Amino acid sequence: MADMAIPQQVACSSKSHPGKCDESSDIRVHFGISEEEKAAVKNRGEHVLKALKNLGLDVKKGPVVSVLVSGGGLRAAIACQGVLSELSHVGLLDTVTYLAGVSGSTWCMSSLYTENDGWKDLGKMENELRRRLQEDSWMVSVSLDGLCVAAERDDYSLTDFWSYSAVYYLTKELLGGHLSHAREQSEMGTVPYPIFASINHDLKSSGKEKNLNAWFEFTPDWAGYSTPGAYVSTALCGSKFEGGKLVQQEPERDFSYLRAVCGSPLADINVILKTIWDFFKKFIHGSSTQEEMLLTDPEGDKYFSEAMTLINQMIEQWGQISRDQQKQLIQDLLAKSLNQDLLKQSSVPSFLKFLWKTTNCLLRWTWGTMHNFLYKYDTEDKLLTEKKNMYLMDAGSTINSAYPLVLPPIRSTDIILSFDFSAGDPFKTIKATEKYCKACNIPFPLVDDAKLDQEAKAPSDLYIFEGENAPVVMHFPLFNKVNCGSKDVIEQRHETYATFRLTNYSDDEVCQLLEDSKANVRNNKDCIFMKISELAKPAS
Repeated sequence: MADMAIPQQVACSSKSHPGKCDESSDIRVHFGISEEEKAAVKNRGEHVLKALKNLGLDVKKGPVVSVLVSGGGLRAAIACQGVLSELSHVGLLDTVTYLAGVSGSTWCMSSLYTENDGWKDLGKMENELRRRLQEDSWMVSVSLDGLCVAAERDDYSLTDFWSYSAVYYLTKELLGGHLSHAREQSEMGTVPYPIFASINHDLKSSGKEKNLNAWFEFTPDWAGYSTPGAYVSTALCGSKFEGGKLVQQEPERDFSYLRAVCGSPLADINVILKTIWDFFKKFIHGSSTQEEMLLTDPEGDKYFSEAMTLINQMIEQWGQISRDQQKQLIQDLLAKSLNQDLLKQSSVPSFLKFLWKTTNCLLRWTWGTMHNFLYKYDTEDKLLTEKKNMYLMDAGSTINSAYPLVLPPIRSTDIILSFDFSAGDPFKTIKATEKYCKACNIPFPLVDDAKLDQEAKAPSDLYIFEGENAPVVMHFPLFNKVNCGSKDVIEQRHETYATFRLTNYSDDEVCQLLEDSKANVRNNKDCIFMKISELAKPAS
């Protein structure tokens, strides 16, 4: 691809692979943020200075401000929009260098970075969000068409299914754009530099959740592990590499898939299973056109009848049988009707491939499959290189906010604006981050768990944490006694905006959630500006 803006290569840390730097290969060695990101941050710094001057602060250099937006499903996506709209309205958005999101908040981020002018009028984007949630609808045929295309890939997983089912259903939006296409506006510094966070499931499972190596980030330029410093061009993330060499280029995964990678909440397996099967039933019983194609196809007719009989049996019995019985039904389906040899036949319709691959992924509980760009790369960390595929998952399963990606040794942030949209304990993310930082020897303010536990049911709207050589952390619980007024109203809000709610929000509910999130910015804008002023470098 001669028109690509950056080289087709993997970047790996010199710490993980000392001494190797073959410029003629697909490998280059570096640790820390990329040259592209450095340029973007430098250009963003000029916009920050202009914004501060417009606010009456004439300084030599502004502090690095990172906005963290947490997970929380559609609740988080709507609240994220409210926060960004209000930051823009009060003139503080252009003081922000980084925007880092987890889970549901990445749904909002992806919408904004898809549109070239999305950041120019956040009020317009907010109105579009409201319109879409009320007027647009989830379409079975559109979802099924997308899934049949996805099933042609050899790295299909339940994340593909989640993308075209739950995420599309909740957001009423399928985004075909790509994160790499946001490179131009991010490099110009006209928007905050985006970081989409996920976790490598294998590293998390191996007990490394307290290790920076488990965090996997997507930016417009590179995707990969901030430490040990292993990256692939975002445009090539998902392509096949071996030994650091690009061996087969695949199309870049779009924003809809990225939304599902970052926002596939796997904490409650029973809820997730029920959600998947509810959608699976919709696909099976709403696919008459696909069934006709199969039944009129000589090869399809041969296999389809028995497959559908077993699938209908699975659907009818699924909620009444044990997990072991569920697995046995899936195994029967795979063995009797949908087998690997069948899939190799080019005449087998993609609908049948979709059925086989989805049931197979259900049996193995396979999520976030992507080709491992470090496969067989020569490095000491075999966990990163021994498997052909990596399995990425929602970072909310560890820390429901992307603190590790904006802290040293990766990035040096002066002020963190932490907007927490989590269900339950509004301080869980910051308490988990303090423990994480202690384990990794990263400077972070002290957190009084006991005091926060006392206030968890009825928190205030802002908590400030400061410490020596540590960033200032300004933490904003979404529902609090300031914007809600009482503990009872806070509890009602959590019930109304439950993370796994699959019924549509009314416009009044959307507006209330937007207002609650905006209030947390509006009521504390002076305090935010004061901290920025304190940490800015004077002009003289």
